[in-house]
Amino acid sequence: MTDAVRLVLRKRGGSTRLLYHPAFLGCGLSAGVALVVGALNGDMADVAWDAGLVVWAVAVFLSPGIAARRLIEADGHQGLPRITLGREGVRTVGEHSDLRMGWATFGSYAESDRVLALRGPDRAGNCAPVLVKQGVRQASDVDRLRALLDRHLPRV
Repeated sequence: MTDAVRLVLRKRGGSTRLLYHPAFLGCGLSAGVALVVGALNGDMADVAWDAGLVVWAVAVFLSPGIAARRLIEADGHQGLPRITLGREGVRTVGEHSDLRMGWATFGSYAESDRVLALRGPDRAGNCAPVLVKQGVRQASDVDRLRALLDRHLPRV
Protein backbone atom coordinates (compact mmCIF):
# COMPACT_ATOMS: atom_id res chain seq x y z
CA MET A 1 0.00 0.00 0.00
CA THR A 2 2.89 2.35 0.73
CA ASP A 3 4.18 1.80 -2.81
CA ALA A 4 0.76 2.72 -4.19
CA VAL A 5 0.48 5.90 -2.10
CA ARG A 6 3.99 7.01 -3.12
CA LEU A 7 3.26 6.17 -6.75
CA VAL A 8 0.07 8.24 -6.81
CA LEU A 9 1.77 11.18 -5.10
CA ARG A 10 4.64 11.14 -7.60
CA LYS A 11 2.27 10.96 -10.57
CA ARG A 12 0.28 14.03 -9.55
CA GLY A 13 0.96 17.17 -11.49
CA GLY A 14 2.57 20.37 -10.27
CA SER A 15 4.58 20.85 -7.11
CA THR A 16 3.22 17.73 -5.38
CA ARG A 17 5.28 15.58 -7.72
CA LEU A 18 8.43 17.46 -6.70
CA LEU A 19 7.65 17.46 -2.98
CA TYR A 20 7.54 13.68 -2.78
CA HIS A 21 10.53 12.98 -5.00
CA PRO A 22 13.28 11.26 -2.97
CA ALA A 23 16.01 13.52 -4.37
CA PHE A 24 14.12 16.66 -3.32
CA LEU A 25 13.54 15.29 0.17
CA GLY A 26 17.19 14.32 0.46
CA CYS A 27 18.26 17.83 -0.52
CA GLY A 28 15.82 19.38 1.97
CA LEU A 29 17.06 17.11 4.75
CA SER A 30 20.73 17.78 3.91
CA ALA A 31 20.16 21.54 3.76
CA GLY A 32 18.33 21.47 7.09
CA VAL A 33 21.09 19.50 8.80
CA ALA A 34 23.77 21.81 7.35
CA LEU A 35 21.85 24.88 8.48
CA VAL A 36 21.35 23.48 11.99
CA VAL A 37 25.06 22.71 12.34
CA GLY A 38 26.00 26.13 10.98
CA ALA A 39 23.48 27.97 13.18
CA LEU A 40 24.55 26.29 16.42
CA ASN A 41 27.22 28.99 16.76
CA GLY A 42 24.69 31.78 16.25
CA ASP A 43 21.19 32.74 17.28
CA MET A 44 19.00 29.95 18.71
CA ALA A 45 16.00 31.25 16.74
CA ASP A 46 17.86 30.31 13.55
CA VAL A 47 18.39 26.80 14.91
CA ALA A 48 14.65 26.40 15.47
CA TRP A 49 13.80 27.38 11.88
CA ASP A 50 16.54 25.16 10.48
CA ALA A 51 15.47 22.22 12.64
CA GLY A 52 11.95 22.77 11.30
CA LEU A 53 13.27 22.14 7.79
CA VAL A 54 14.72 18.82 8.95
CA VAL A 55 11.46 17.83 10.66
CA TRP A 56 9.46 18.83 7.56
CA ALA A 57 11.62 16.69 5.23
CA VAL A 58 11.33 13.67 7.53
CA ALA A 59 7.56 14.14 7.92
CA VAL A 60 7.01 14.35 4.17
CA PHE A 61 9.14 11.24 3.66
CA LEU A 62 7.19 9.27 6.29
CA SER A 63 3.69 10.48 5.34
CA PRO A 64 3.00 7.90 2.57
CA GLY A 65 3.73 5.05 4.99
CA ILE A 66 1.47 6.57 7.63
CA ALA A 67 -1.31 7.10 5.08
CA ALA A 68 -0.93 3.51 3.85
CA ARG A 69 -1.26 2.12 7.38
CA ARG A 70 -4.44 4.17 7.91
CA LEU A 71 -5.89 2.85 4.63
CA ILE A 72 -5.11 -0.73 5.62
CA GLU A 73 -6.68 -0.19 9.04
CA ALA A 74 -9.80 1.29 7.44
CA ASP A 75 -10.26 -1.76 5.20
CA GLY A 76 -8.97 -4.33 7.69
CA HIS A 77 -12.41 -5.55 8.71
CA GLN A 78 -13.10 -6.59 5.10
CA GLY A 79 -10.50 -9.34 5.19
CA LEU A 80 -8.21 -10.13 2.29
CA PRO A 81 -9.88 -8.80 -0.89
CA ARG A 82 -10.01 -10.64 -4.19
CA ILE A 83 -9.88 -8.27 -7.14
CA THR A 84 -10.83 -9.35 -10.64
CA LEU A 85 -10.77 -7.27 -13.81
CA GLY A 86 -12.83 -7.79 -16.93
CA ARG A 87 -14.53 -6.04 -19.83
CA GLU A 88 -17.13 -4.50 -17.52
CA GLY A 89 -14.66 -3.12 -14.98
CA VAL A 90 -13.29 -4.07 -11.60
CA ARG A 91 -14.87 -6.34 -9.00
CA THR A 92 -13.60 -6.46 -5.43
CA VAL A 93 -14.92 -9.19 -3.17
CA GLY A 94 -14.15 -9.06 0.53
CA GLU A 95 -15.35 -10.98 3.54
CA HIS A 96 -18.32 -8.63 3.99
CA SER A 97 -18.67 -6.91 0.64
CA ASP A 98 -18.95 -7.31 -3.10
CA LEU A 99 -18.16 -4.11 -5.01
CA ARG A 100 -18.37 -3.66 -8.79
CA MET A 101 -16.97 -0.56 -10.49
CA GLY A 102 -17.16 0.23 -14.20
CA TRP A 103 -14.14 1.54 -16.09
CA ALA A 104 -15.66 5.05 -16.05
CA THR A 105 -15.01 5.10 -12.29
CA PHE A 106 -11.29 5.43 -12.97
CA GLY A 107 -9.29 8.08 -14.81
CA SER A 108 -5.95 6.37 -15.32
CA TYR A 109 -3.53 3.91 -13.80
CA ALA A 110 0.08 4.06 -12.67
CA GLU A 111 2.63 1.27 -12.40
CA SER A 112 5.64 0.64 -10.20
CA ASP A 113 7.84 -2.42 -9.81
CA ARG A 114 5.45 -3.94 -7.27
CA VAL A 115 1.96 -2.52 -7.86
CA LEU A 116 -0.54 -1.23 -10.39
CA ALA A 117 -2.63 1.55 -8.86
CA LEU A 118 -5.94 2.49 -10.42
CA ARG A 119 -6.45 6.23 -10.08
CA GLY A 120 -9.59 8.26 -9.71
CA PRO A 121 -10.69 10.60 -12.49
CA ASP A 122 -10.11 13.73 -10.40
CA ARG A 123 -7.07 15.95 -10.95
CA ALA A 124 -5.29 14.53 -7.92
CA GLY A 125 -5.81 10.99 -9.21
CA ASN A 126 -6.33 9.62 -5.75
CA CYS A 127 -5.85 5.93 -5.47
CA ALA A 128 -8.65 3.45 -5.90
CA PRO A 129 -7.91 -0.31 -6.02
CA VAL A 130 -4.28 -1.37 -5.74
CA LEU A 131 -3.26 -4.45 -7.72
CA VAL A 132 -0.22 -6.16 -6.26
CA LYS A 133 1.84 -7.83 -8.96
CA GLN A 134 2.85 -10.55 -6.53
CA GLY A 135 -0.82 -11.60 -6.38
CA VAL A 136 -0.99 -12.95 -9.94
CA ARG A 137 -0.67 -16.67 -10.62
CA GLN A 138 1.97 -16.44 -13.36
CA ALA A 139 4.41 -13.74 -14.47
CA SER A 140 2.71 -13.62 -17.88
CA ASP A 141 -0.53 -12.59 -16.16
CA VAL A 142 1.02 -9.20 -15.33
CA ASP A 143 1.42 -8.56 -19.07
CA ARG A 144 -2.20 -9.60 -19.67
CA LEU A 145 -3.34 -7.36 -16.83
CA ARG A 146 -1.35 -4.42 -18.22
CA ALA A 147 -2.85 -5.01 -21.70
CA LEU A 148 -6.37 -5.03 -20.24
CA LEU A 149 -5.72 -1.81 -18.35
CA ASP A 150 -4.21 -0.19 -21.47
CA ARG A 151 -7.41 -0.96 -23.41
CA HIS A 152 -9.57 0.86 -20.87
CA LEU A 153 -7.39 3.46 -19.12
CA PRO A 154 -4.47 5.73 -19.97
CA ARG A 155 -1.21 5.01 -18.17
CA VAL A 156 0.50 7.85 -16.34
